[in-house]
Amino acid sequence: MNLIGLDIGTTTICGVLYSLDEQKTLLTLQKDNRFSGDREEYTQDPAAILATLTEILDKLIEGSEDEIGACSISAQMHGILYVDEEGEAVSPFYTWQNKRGREPVEEGSLSLEDYFTEKLGYPVHTGYGIVTHCSLILNHCFPEEAVKFCNIGDYAAMRLTGRKVPVTDITLGASMGIADIRTGTYAESLNNIHLKIRDYLPEIVASTEKLGTYQGIPVIQPIGDNQASFLGSVKEKERSLLLNYGTSGQLSFFRKEWAEYKGLETRPLGNEGYLFVAFSLAGGKSYMILADFFSHTAEAFGTASSENIVKTMDDMDIHFSADKEGREPEMDCLPLFLGERGTDRSYGWYSGITDRNFTPRNMVKATVQGMINELRRFYVTLPEEIRESLDFLAAAGNGIRKNSHLIKAAEASYGMKVNLLDLSEESCLGAAINGGKGAGIFKDYNEGADRIVRYRVDQLL
Repeated sequence: MNLIGLDIGTTTICGVLYSLDEQKTLLTLQKDNRFSGDREEYTQDPAAILATLTEILDKLIEGSEDEIGACSISAQMHGILYVDEEGEAVSPFYTWQNKRGREPVEEGSLSLEDYFTEKLGYPVHTGYGIVTHCSLILNHCFPEEAVKFCNIGDYAAMRLTGRKVPVTDITLGASMGIADIRTGTYAESLNNIHLKIRDYLPEIVASTEKLGTYQGIPVIQPIGDNQASFLGSVKEKERSLLLNYGTSGQLSFFRKEWAEYKGLETRPLGNEGYLFVAFSLAGGKSYMILADFFSHTAEAFGTASSENIVKTMDDMDIHFSADKEGREPEMDCLPLFLGERGTDRSYGWYSGITDRNFTPRNMVKATVQGMINELRRFYVTLPEEIRESLDFLAAAGNGIRKNSHLIKAAEASYGMKVNLLDLSEESCLGAAINGGKGAGIFKDYNEGADRIVRYRVDQLL
């Protein structure tokens, strides 16, 4: 029995064919996903995304010699597009990076994201579907033919199964800012916004709802890429702390009960519980930003080649330790190079610079340690019983998988061994797990993770 997991990411669209019998990935395919139209809007073309996704899916199906039990999709979160009565897209896909929420409601007043956060009673940020929707109405940019909005994953699943009306689930619905994560239904506070909203909302269905079939294969409701990445990265979710460093970064853990923790966002994980997530907008990209600085410096002085800068950084002999007592002051860094969610006034910084530590090696060390600290600062504020229960440190994403410095810094800071995934494309694997649960192949996410998630043998505790 095989499963297919697809992922519509911001920069790539991926697909994985996974064999449950052989416990391995049989085929992985990937293509670029690009922005289109006005760069300031951060939009993408739904038709192009669907065409690429379908091409990948067809090749995965063609490459399978065994029965395919299910297919599901991991989708970049928060963004929306509009469809007409026939289910055709009548707008671009406004991604999570859209900046409309930074606009003031009126000149000199609150921004849209702050205004709607007050009205709704829960945080919504620029790029969230509800904020984008209201901005389009207020600025008279709303497509007249539109009858519903939905996430790009919802749209793709609708078209693959021949449906005309999109639906969403709690993971994507909450990410758009339209759902109450505790009830799994529309947020009642949407009534506080006196704009046309409810008519355009997609129905909220179970995360494991069977939407139809594609070439006879059950297609299961898409889920958010954050939840999918967690499912595809964590074998024992009750005891695991997950660090994910890609183009952005997240720290996350699972609990069955709803709660709120300072600095962490509470997100639903289907009907099984909640994820608690801290974010870094720069994530693994911080390392590359420093590499670009070194490259520009070398080019500016014309005294060294700017080639192989990253390899030079990787090969540096750097020691990380949680024990600072008795040591000389070290350079510090908080790499908020792309800002911080919820504010446009956060910037990265370096401090503690002296004549003895102001070297490229120490800049690399400070940046890497800062990449850890940016997320760990939220972890250390958690109740002690929560921290003690999280005794397994898992890591995913190429930003940490390919960075030995970051692995060493994480181990020193958290006091645990980092367990790296044996497979890449975590979001695709998480989508496959969701598909397996939806098709009745797994009784729950734990069973799916037990059969799919593997860690590198040389990284096991």
